[in-house]
Amino acid sequence: MSKVATHRLVALLLVASPLSAFAQTPAGGATPSAAVSEFMRALADSNLTRVAQLWGNAKGPVSSSRPKGYEKKIVIMQALLRGVVAKPVGDVAADKGGMRTVTTQLSHNGCLVTIPVNVVKSSVGWLVHDFDDVEASKINQPCEASKRPGNLEP
Repeated sequence: MSKVATHRLVALLLVASPLSAFAQTPAGGATPSAAVSEFMRALADSNLTRVAQLWGNAKGPVSSSRPKGYEKKIVIMQALLRGVVAKPVGDVAADKGGMRTVTTQLSHNGCLVTIPVNVVKSSVGWLVHDFDDVEASKINQPCEASKRPGNLEP
């Protein structure tokens, strides 16, 4: 390869590298409800990389900050909500500054459970900050009329 061709290749790589890195950096949700929908879908689909990109705080997603034990927490959330379908049904200001609470219906095997999911705005978009995992776990319990924690789907 000639010197000129080598310089052109290096210049092309230097210009393209930041663009490709930017294109591969997924954003958080465009809205609070979108963040919850994408996060829950990623959990249900076992897309743990995407979960880490949609979960975090105002400083950014856990995929960037990598707090201690975050991988274990993601695996636990995924096991809890595997196969669950989530539907955001409301969005209000949360008690915590700058957060929104998205009321979310979880459905699985004919049962419904409604949980609050707190989301926060970051530089990459809206991120899921936390949710009531105790209430969410009820989606995996029997929902027969006599002993159900959740509601039967209509």
